[in-house]
Amino acid sequence: MSRTYKIIITLLAIGFLASCTQSIRSNVTRFHQLPRPNGEKIVIVPMNKAYNGSLEFANYATLVGNALGSHGYVPADGDEADLIVELDYGVVEGQKTVRVSPGVGAFGYYGGYYSHYFNPYFPYRNPYFYGSRFYGYPYGYGGFYDPFGYYPLGYGPSVRTYANYNRYLKMVIRPNKDGALNLYEGEVKSTGRNSNLHEVMPYMVQALFTNFPGESGASERVSVEIPEN
Repeated sequence: MSRTYKIIITLLAIGFLASCTQSIRSNVTRFHQLPRPNGEKIVIVPMNKAYNGSLEFANYATLVGNALGSHGYVPADGDEADLIVELDYGVVEGQKTVRVSPGVGAFGYYGGYYSHYFNPYFPYRNPYFYGSRFYGYPYGYGGFYDPFGYYPLGYGPSVRTYANYNRYLKMVIRPNKDGALNLYEGEVKSTGRNSNLHEVMPYMVQALFTNFPGESGASERVSVEIPEN
């Protein structure tokens, strides 16, 4: 095997492995006038009162609390909090994606090949069917004997429909005083096929706290890789 051929194979293998890396890509938007943390005590509460007492909310609050703790905030632990942290989250079904894969002949690759040259009926098929002479392409997708444009010995196109889900996480930080203005407003949005929010939330929290608190009034695209098991 030549050295050039080995290099090409190596580069293709690296590209293939890189394309297999999975990640969660999110849009993060922030508005804030947050002063530098100085050991302020925080308490985390839901924006939606329906989440009061929710174990799911408690799980997400722990993720956010740990992230805030790494930036210098401390839990109130029953004492009066300096800051109130409000969270909201959800997932809704969005646009559906339809993907169509071309069919294959009865003998895979050669099914289409031989159907073009040795099938006496092939030239008279529907000219808009893949593999006919209309396309001038010798390696068509026709079945071995398919005079009517059907798929008696092969497989027709495969149609797959995927549902995309819009997932979001919102966080507001405000002083524990009546009428006080918010110090921080942040939101993470991501779209994907996984509707299990508990599986995606750790990566959305990580995206929210990337470059925290971030540039006020700006949005950025944050990609968080999913570690391989």
